[in-house]
Amino acid sequence: MSQKVAIVNANSFGRYFPEYIEMLKDKVGDVERFTVDKNISATELSEQLQGYEYLIVGTTPQFSEDFFKLTPSIKYIARFGIGYNNVDVLGAKKYDVIASNIPGVLEKEDVAEHAVGLLMSLIKHSVDGDKAVRSMEWNVNRGRFLGMRLHGKTVGVLGMGNIGKTFAHIMANGFGCKILGYDPYLSKEEMEKRGAEKKELDEILAESDVLSLHINLTNESYHLMNKECLQKVKTGAYIVNTARGELVDEVAMCEALKEGKLAGYGADVIEAEPPKEDNPLLTCPHTVLTPHLATYNAECNRQMCKSIVDDVVAVSKGQKPSVVLEK
Repeated sequence: MSQKVAIVNANSFGRYFPEYIEMLKDKVGDVERFTVDKNISATELSEQLQGYEYLIVGTTPQFSEDFFKLTPSIKYIARFGIGYNNVDVLGAKKYDVIASNIPGVLEKEDVAEHAVGLLMSLIKHSVDGDKAVRSMEWNVNRGRFLGMRLHGKTVGVLGMGNIGKTFAHIMANGFGCKILGYDPYLSKEEMEKRGAEKKELDEILAESDVLSLHINLTNESYHLMNKECLQKVKTGAYIVNTARGELVDEVAMCEALKEGKLAGYGADVIEAEPPKEDNPLLTCPHTVLTPHLATYNAECNRQMCKSIVDDVVAVSKGQKPSVVLEK
């Protein structure tokens, strides 16, 4: 009997490789795309998704316990990405819905590479330099482009999971950097295996020339980089964020940049995506911003699509997906 798959706000799933949509249709059943407001209520969302068994979802909207209660047809929800803070995993489990995400190993090189790219753009002034050339300002105020040598610098990596340790490996082996790691879930010995010296957060903030954020978004980590925290950061440091925009208090970040406390901030994520016109980062100096592009490449997108299709097909046959989220 044909089953139904809904793709909800996962805009890049199957867009560039439509053969994966066809695979779902062939092996599972009907497939339909939905684009909904990120703040849609559980009731409204449920009304649109009644009768669907399998969901492939983006970073929005919120899939709450109430949603799963109101939508008994749902058997499986798959996040098309690593982060899953918009899916109430315990709420799903309560109503016998299997929840999963993309295995972290599929994205680790892509996100780590993007973090390095943001950092290099900042410290070498690539973006501002490009603008100067196009504005015929080749020799105008070149002092504003005085950058930093990366080799031998101290790099603090917050979160030493798949992406964090890959970033650390690139920085250590490619640029000869000293790596300090913060991850309360890892022992000193495990941290060393992953290429970092385990430190407490305040120590890393004070000692690092570069900070790169690779931690999960939780209630505890929300606005981790707030005004108080940023004042503890080494003066003149650079911060890169390819994890979640909500980890950073963007008003406090801009204040620190304008005051000269920080030398630069590079981010692939914004707290409210897409940003509103009054977002302080849009007019803040010494920033490089990209629109959630870290995994936006052909190789990674193809791997992610295949992973999702394999998982949906597996669950439709009564098997487990590659990752089962238990919270």
